[in-house]
Amino acid sequence: MRLADEHPELRRKYEQLVASQGTFGFFEQTWVQDILHPNWRYLLNAQQEPIFRIPVVKKYGLSAYLQPLFLRSLPLLSGQSIADLSALKSKLFLHLNIDAAQNNQLTNPVGKYQLLQWQEGIEQIRAGYSENVKRSLKKAKGLELRSIAYSAFHAFFVAQKGENLGSLTAAAWLRLEALCAQAQLKEQAFCVGVFLDDQLVAAGLFFSYQQKLYFMKGTLNEEGKPVGALVFLLDAVLQQHADSCTALDFVGSNQESIAAFYRKFGAKDNYYQVLKGRWPFV
Repeated sequence: MRLADEHPELRRKYEQLVASQGTFGFFEQTWVQDILHPNWRYLLNAQQEPIFRIPVVKKYGLSAYLQPLFLRSLPLLSGQSIADLSALKSKLFLHLNIDAAQNNQLTNPVGKYQLLQWQEGIEQIRAGYSENVKRSLKKAKGLELRSIAYSAFHAFFVAQKGENLGSLTAAAWLRLEALCAQAQLKEQAFCVGVFLDDQLVAAGLFFSYQQKLYFMKGTLNEEGKPVGALVFLLDAVLQQHADSCTALDFVGSNQESIAAFYRKFGAKDNYYQVLKGRWPFV
């Protein structure tokens, strides 16, 4: 195993290998990864083929391999195992999330996210809702789902959550805006809002790719809470896409209260491996 800097031939080879995987999704596209992080290297196997694309940045003058914001996990090409990445553990600055779906080798530490899957449309989806979700939908009177611009979604989200929520700095918001703009050109992103008496009370940002939806971010305001506006938003989006898609990836969360909310729609926990280096604070 060895690390190699990116060059066009190696990039093309990696894209071909990833595209051949059955789980190839929105965030596995290299153009998506490039918007969210500028510099990448590859881990090559004994045959000099890329098996893992790794983000790299300079930290204290050293190479650091750290998970980019908005990229939940990175794919390890099939036929490889987490053990094949053991050489990376000697790195000082290393914190990467590895897609465990292809290797089934879950060991501590792990992260989780929620995934809702279906085959038979909206009725099958709604049959899996919790009683809490069903009660919320009964309260959702007079609500209307509309498409909105990314700028409207961003302004609404910031008004409810603040400009700097966790790692959501101004630079991070710019990366997300750039990703959404490019994805919309490719018809792989959309923003929606829930309106009550013509006032925006909930908003969400979604990506879509190959029959799969991704709920990137969403929130509601105080006026939207008593009428279950966010529950209505998710149900309405599912209704619109139930016949053209077969899954909704909730992207997170490791935070149990958020994970529990997603499970109420019938989503199941899925897991990824967390690989850390010698410096425990990254």
